[in-house]
Amino acid sequence: MNPNRKIFLAFCSEITGYPAIALEGTGLVDAYQELLEQVLGQSLAIELYAAAESVLSVPEAAQRESQMRALVLTSQVLWPIVANLISLWYLGSWSQLPAGWYSTTGLTLPGPTDPGRSHVPSAQSYVEQLSYRTAGAHPPGAKPTGFGSWSLPPVFETEGRAAR
Repeated sequence: MNPNRKIFLAFCSEITGYPAIALEGTGLVDAYQELLEQVLGQSLAIELYAAAESVLSVPEAAQRESQMRALVLTSQVLWPIVANLISLWYLGSWSQLPAGWYSTTGLTLPGPTDPGRSHVPSAQSYVEQLSYRTAGAHPPGAKPTGFGSWSLPPVFETEGRAAR
């Protein structure tokens, strides 16, 4: 198991607003962490994990938000990564980071088969993307709801319980 998995999962929970157990339920935590580490390389991954740990170490939400702004949102290196990670969870696809980001970090632009290119990492990424869950919907062609389910109002999860 990846030694930074706990930090990665807690940070993903923080940036998506979904509890860690819901992210675990997608079955994508390890795959997304591996993808991120392949794109970033070891030194940038360590930098991201350090910033994530710093943010997560703050117990109060308002102070944690301030820490996030100071360490992540203002960083030309970390913010594009975190923005892509949010998109990955919500849309199920990885978008290639801008050329300027690669210039800033000194990394080379990804080729057509490199993990940093724009792509859908797996079919499961499409099925488990958080955008449908957030909308109280199901991805077309996956997770069928059953005959006539369109006639029922969507069910949204709020604080661990179903709400209509």
